[in-house]
Amino acid sequence: MCAVLNFYLDSQKRSRAEAGDGIFGLVTAVVKAAGWQVCFRNDTDPVSGDGYHLVYNREVLEPNCLSLRRCYLDHYFRIEASNDRWEWEVARKPYTPQPGTEWFMQHWRERLFKGQTIANGGYIFMPLQGKLLLRRHFQAVSPIEMIHATLAADPSRRILATLHPRENYPADELAALHGIDRFQLLTAGSLPLLAGCDYVVTQNSAVALTGFFAQKPAVLFAKIDFHHIAASVPRIGMRRAFAEVFTPRPYGRYLHWFFKQNALCDVGDDRAAKLQARLRAHGWPI
Repeated sequence: MCAVLNFYLDSQKRSRAEAGDGIFGLVTAVVKAAGWQVCFRNDTDPVSGDGYHLVYNREVLEPNCLSLRRCYLDHYFRIEASNDRWEWEVARKPYTPQPGTEWFMQHWRERLFKGQTIANGGYIFMPLQGKLLLRRHFQAVSPIEMIHATLAADPSRRILATLHPRENYPADELAALHGIDRFQLLTAGSLPLLAGCDYVVTQNSAVALTGFFAQKPAVLFAKIDFHHIAASVPRIGMRRAFAEVFTPRPYGRYLHWFFKQNALCDVGDDRAAKLQARLRAHGWPI
């Protein structure tokens, strides 16, 4: 009896899978080539039944279930036993640099920062996320406490901040941002602010990782998968994080390691073999 993959996708992603397009088509092709049956299920269906289960960007609650999630850049993905990025395998791996890999950073910098002038403008960029008044379990402090801690740690620079475009902020959270000295909330796009900042402070926004392509240092106040070369408050403490923020970092080598060596890519001659190896690493008999 062949194994069954229950693949939980919305209609658009299912169409891509059936057409053999992108990561969804790659997953489908790889498991079918191994003799598996693929059963497409709606992305909102509960995970249940026999066989193996693959959800897209959903919490993993059942056995024999993995989460497929985009890994920040186009064409890059991860398949993990948790949907929380700070619990991903790469987050626990020691960073092992390899020389001669800076080309990856340079290639993507041209794409991500096209038309932007990368400079040091004398300010901190702070991309805020959600729940500004609440400290969640993966955070060192709440976002509002992060603002005040940053101003205390860096008494000369101002903070230019943005809100997350997909978050809804209640009135009490927005009120807490008013009247803070050296703090300015902007509605501008994040990319120009990122290109012109001295460094980034955030909980665990992906904007900080984008900043690595422009060699922008980052102080992170929450756990995340790309913490290795950042000044991570959960890992080294607040005082040391700000003291070491401008320590030179191997951005180019790290980004190659993080993406090319530790993520799945849906293009390239070895994409099917790497995907198969990833599923086997999770114990799937494929």
